Amino acid sequence: MQITDKPFRMPLRVYYEDTDAGGVVYYANYLVYFERARTQLLNDLGLPYKELERRGLEVRRANRCLATIDHSTPTTPPR
Repeated sequence: MQITDKPFRMPLRVYYEDTDAGGVVYYANYLVYFERARTQLLNDLGLPYKELERRGLEVRRANRCLATIDHSTPTTPPR
């Protein structure tokens, strides 16, 4: 895969245990999903985390960063 201006998309299955009592994804799990997508994008580009670290690049993970999430459309598991 090469870097382009095309958006990266990754299918994601939402599991029951990812949700709260209302059946909506618990807010903190979005950061897990972001990190999973970033890991997959880097792998698709041929740049897995271990390779970046080997090159001396610092890899910051989403759970250690300030993130703004738009919760305007809730995510729910498949029915």
